[in-house]
Amino acid sequence: AKLSNNYTTPEDACNTFKALYAALDEFEQDLHQHIHLENNILHPKAKKLEKDVISTNN
Repeated sequence: AKLSNNYTTPEDACNTFKALYAALDEFEQDLHQHIHLENNILHPKAKKLEKDVISTNN
């Protein structure tokens, strides 16, 4: 986002350029959401499940 000035297109940008920036902005937001889900939900649950399985087998 820094390189693209937060995906702000120049006033004279063509529709293709505007569509590209809109798609990149959406992609970045989606990426941040997935990173959050993996780091804060999926990985902690996987660690707990692994710990539970190991303790059950011992």
